[in-house]
Amino acid sequence: MQALMWFRRRGFVFWFMSIAGIGSLVALVGMFTLIAESQEVISFDFLMAEPDISLSISAEPQPVSRNAQVTITIRVTNDGPGAARRIVLDTTLPKGMKFVAAEPPDPKCFESESVVHCRLGALDESENTEVVIFAVVEESAPSELVTTGVVQTSVDESNTANNTASVSTRVE
Repeated sequence: MQALMWFRRRGFVFWFMSIAGIGSLVALVGMFTLIAESQEVISFDFLMAEPDISLSISAEPQPVSRNAQVTITIRVTNDGPGAARRIVLDTTLPKGMKFVAAEPPDPKCFESESVVHCRLGALDESENTEVVIFAVVEESAPSELVTTGVVQTSVDESNTANNTASVSTRVE
């Protein structure tokens, strides 16, 4: 007890507690700074790497006869460098073309009012995926049918000019 009184009289307890508290605070701030810096680097790289998804579309056979099946193939590609997430593809079938089926099937792809909606998930850099739509050309179809696809992702993209594509199908 006398030793404690001796330290108290000389202010050691106050200074010891102050220095220990400041040291702990400096260590805590340093730890949070280190964590924040490493998170910034990770976040910064992620934010800088925007995907570039593109779309190409084709239809076979060319030309197609009335009442015959046409196969529409749509390829979605991520040219990177970032990953694309929650990709959605909407393909509008023209009047005179009746939806039959799609690959991948429902629930990934489904048709509603002549629009085939596909939820494609995610694509990393340089990855691609295909959707195949099967349709029948109706008897009343015009001599040319134009099918249009639009693809979107939930993250910012470096180039959205290549997110729409169309294909013309001649009808005989």
